[in-house]
Amino acid sequence: MVNDASSEFIREFEKKAKSITNDIDRSKKYRAGIAALAQKAVETNNTTFLDAAVGFTGKIIDDHDRSKAYVDIIRGTARVAINTADADLAGRSLKLLANTEEGHDRSHALQGVVAAMADVGMKIDEPAFLEDSKELAGIIEYDTYRSSAWRSIARTQHGNNNTQDAVESANKAMEIIDMSKHISQDVYRASAYVDLARLFIDVEQEDKARECITKAMDSSACLEDEFERSSIFQTIAETQVRMGARTKDNGLLEDAVESFGHITREYYRTSTKQTLTSVLVNLKNDELVKRLA
Repeated sequence: MVNDASSEFIREFEKKAKSITNDIDRSKKYRAGIAALAQKAVETNNTTFLDAAVGFTGKIIDDHDRSKAYVDIIRGTARVAINTADADLAGRSLKLLANTEEGHDRSHALQGVVAAMADVGMKIDEPAFLEDSKELAGIIEYDTYRSSAWRSIARTQHGNNNTQDAVESANKAMEIIDMSKHISQDVYRASAYVDLARLFIDVEQEDKARECITKAMDSSACLEDEFERSSIFQTIAETQVRMGARTKDNGLLEDAVESFGHITREYYRTSTKQTLTSVLVNLKNDELVKRLA
């Protein structure tokens, strides 16, 4: 899809990039520009931005930067495929994978492709796409991205009212995190467990959700970075309060308030307090609302 606004945006970017005389700086400009073009494509579902981004990759002189640029393009293409239920775009995102470096970049890009294949397959009622997404998920090297891919598949299955298969996929996603010896940062493990908890809540597996919350808490215990700790405990508290409201479990509501106490950065405290207060007020739990003060 081509329009004057997209063409003008692309022309202005290229004009600015070409005006940079230093080769390294110009290459970095193209790298940053490709990320912006991919984002514009997602915001507008306009593939003109993606086509231009692919064309600009040849202007990047560093191989690693070029690989990263293709990750942005692939994930942007996959996202537009989901937004528009476009099977051809999902296929295009898969074909572009060869331009990424093996390891982190390939895993990151492939996670987006898996999500697109599964989602588009459901929307156009093409079971082969979902099966392909499962095969692709199985070859993702990095554990965090492989687990995320299976969570995407599970959510797609749940959205298609296939809860039994969704639970199976969610269990696979959890097993990957449980067994992983390669997740080097606790914040990534904790974040995965929180997302798993939310998924298990959706598929009505409350015991699994509680288990994941406990594991997320354990993984967060040694986080030294204040921003990371506050961010994780925000998601933990919001998940606990959501689950407590859903199951009418006052213990989980109390746990949410306790988790709130671990949040030290003001931005995260303010946002979390608003969420918890809204839920607790609706539940008429004045005692816990007071504890948030």
